[in-house]
Amino acid sequence: MTHMTPPARSKKLIAFREDQVRALGSIADDTGSNFTATVLDAVDAYIAAHDSTTQQIVDRLASKNAGLLERLRDA
Repeated sequence: MTHMTPPARSKKLIAFREDQVRALGSIADDTGSNFTATVLDAVDAYIAAHDSTTQQIVDRLASKNAGLLERLRDA
């Protein structure tokens, strides 16, 4: 049988507000998950949204400044 080692996790203390704890606990119950998995899913979604937004900004700036970027490349 192959033994799989779970991925390493860094433990950080997070001081959630009581309303956040209730909301996250409710979401966990509704989805049949647990509190930690729900928080990790939320963090992953936040990171993905941030990465997407950042890439959209970079793409827009590159498009807007395409002529300048070409001139710099050719200089």
